[in-house]
Amino acid sequence: MFKSLQNKESIYPFFFKRSLVYLIILLFIQSFIAYGSILLFDMLPESLTGVPKEHVIQRQFQTGSANLIRLQIKEHPERSAQQTLKQLQPLFNYQLMLIPSTTQLSDTVKESLQHHGIGFDDDDNYIYATLDEHQLLKFGPMASTDILDANVMSFWLYLILWSILSSVVFFIIFYFAFAHYWRDTVNIRHTAEALTEGNLKARVRPAQTWLFKPLSIVLNRMAAQIEQLVNTNKTMSHAMAHELRTPLSRIRFELSMMEDAQHIEEVVPYVDGIKQDVEELEDLINISLNFFKLQQNKIIPNVINVNLSTWISKLCDSLIMLKPENFTFTYQCEAIEYPIDTRLTDIIVKNLVMNAFKYANSKAELAIYHKDNKLYIEVDDDGAGISPTERHKVFIPFSRLDTSRTRSTGGYGLGLAYVKLIAEAHNGSVFITTSELGGAKFVVILNHELEE
Repeated sequence: MFKSLQNKESIYPFFFKRSLVYLIILLFIQSFIAYGSILLFDMLPESLTGVPKEHVIQRQFQTGSANLIRLQIKEHPERSAQQTLKQLQPLFNYQLMLIPSTTQLSDTVKESLQHHGIGFDDDDNYIYATLDEHQLLKFGPMASTDILDANVMSFWLYLILWSILSSVVFFIIFYFAFAHYWRDTVNIRHTAEALTEGNLKARVRPAQTWLFKPLSIVLNRMAAQIEQLVNTNKTMSHAMAHELRTPLSRIRFELSMMEDAQHIEEVVPYVDGIKQDVEELEDLINISLNFFKLQQNKIIPNVINVNLSTWISKLCDSLIMLKPENFTFTYQCEAIEYPIDTRLTDIIVKNLVMNAFKYANSKAELAIYHKDNKLYIEVDDDGAGISPTERHKVFIPFSRLDTSRTRSTGGYGLGLAYVKLIAEAHNGSVFITTSELGGAKFVVILNHELEE
């Protein structure tokens, strides 16, 4: 518990540190994205952006200044144009000049001069206006409103500020949006590592995100199945070792008695006993191998439509001959067509009925019916019943609740384990309740809608 709390506390600092690294990377990426976006936006035509180009803005702003200068020059013919500009210069924050009309200008400026009589050069930030055939007005440089024309330091300062603000906002959104996903991911990883190290009781805490909630459920289910399988195998190994120990002990005793025998007649009974014990060992090994094989390989039922009443009548007629004396056995079954694997279902019914013959006092009942597209097989007896705390044990291989039973009456404790395997192969289940007859009631549910 302490370890899980410690892991929980360490998740968030680690996530925060990792997120800061991502924030720094994002900062640089955002800067390049911002720069590229500005360049691309500046290249788009005014018809798309709705923002006029700077040369248009400057031309419109300075048209009045150019007209006033022209008017002043025209109203004072006694002075040269240069003298008029010199008088007007103190009124302007930028330089006023006269240049020859033959000066080399950009195509954009020439076109603007031809159509509007005034033009702005984006390269040097100067305004050019027509005056007469031989001279042009030139004034500037003008303060640029285009961020691309600002000095390098100002431009990068803008980019950095924009990137920091956008990255912080994105980081906050990212943190609150993915913190739960990160925590669920780390929890699942810790659980997987614990399972890898052999801690089969490790489980994932319930995930809070929709993406990992099914994964946590599946992982916990898988861990539970692995734990159950390992525990079952351990139980089977111990039980099988115990089963093997009994005939081996008898063989060892019989060999010892044979060594002490004085006459050949005294040896014969022990030889017969050894043969029986060897046969018992062979039976135990064969039935164990068959169960292991059945457990490891997925059982695929071969389902066919069968008349349940006809099928169960033939099966029960063969079982009635094996019931004890003064024992009442009855059965009832719906006379319907139903899809089953008769070979596997025969094993279920035989094991449950023979189990009732062993432990019932005088009466057993079999009922087979279908409900919600599932087949129910129920066997009731009037025996001593099974304690609720002990019911799960009867399905464990080699498990026998009554340890006093011998090999002649108790078998190997695999019959009900077979029933459980077959029921699970049909995507069904088996459980035990208290019977109305006073004993145990075994219920097997076989699902018709098998998994593909």
